[in-house]
Amino acid sequence: MARVLIVAPHPDDEVLGCGGSIAMHAEAGHEVAIAFLTSGEHGGSAEADDLGTRREREAVDAAAALGVRSDRLRFLRFPDGGIDPYDCDQFGVVLEVLRESRPDLLYLPHPKDGSFDHEAAFALCWRAAQMAGSSNYPQCGSPHWVSTILGYEVWTPITQPALLRDIAPVVERKLAALGRYRTQTVGAKGAGQSTLVGPACMHLTGFRGASTTGGHREAFTVLRLREVIV
Repeated sequence: MARVLIVAPHPDDEVLGCGGSIAMHAEAGHEVAIAFLTSGEHGGSAEADDLGTRREREAVDAAAALGVRSDRLRFLRFPDGGIDPYDCDQFGVVLEVLRESRPDLLYLPHPKDGSFDHEAAFALCWRAAQMAGSSNYPQCGSPHWVSTILGYEVWTPITQPALLRDIAPVVERKLAALGRYRTQTVGAKGAGQSTLVGPACMHLTGFRGASTTGGHREAFTVLRLREVIV
């Protein structure tokens, strides 16, 4: 049974970037876990403390819609807007998550995903993934080499994706999972605020499908490859 770990900078990024793939992994019987670096407490109009708590609850509901149990979720609660690849404490926490979950396949935001937090999340997780297989930092667990790492897209499309996964069988589940993030809708965030929650989230997967064989596809950059787990 393959072990799959998705790292999301904020709750909803996991669904936007690879929600269809998550559902397919779960259906295949893979052991799927999701780690949220922040709780997205500054991503809306509600008070910070309340919004972070609400988005965590929404993440639990969204994961259930994709077939992932709540006990497979980890909320690391780094500050929203404060993901820092040079922060030794954050690095140690992510390294510990990698060594504890011991994934065969790791999903991250791709290196040029536009948002500051997304690019910082990639750099932080990539640093931890590079170190995870070494004997350094023994206080963070025993070494584990992450053999396959894929980068997903949310805010900035990947220029030349190396993998385009057909998510047609689960596209409605992706949309349903994203609908659980009610704090991120236009109505909740207010006029003039950016949001991909709702039908807009399917435009990019629809474009990826149109550029191949039709339907909907999720695009990835291959950052490290031993084998592709589908």
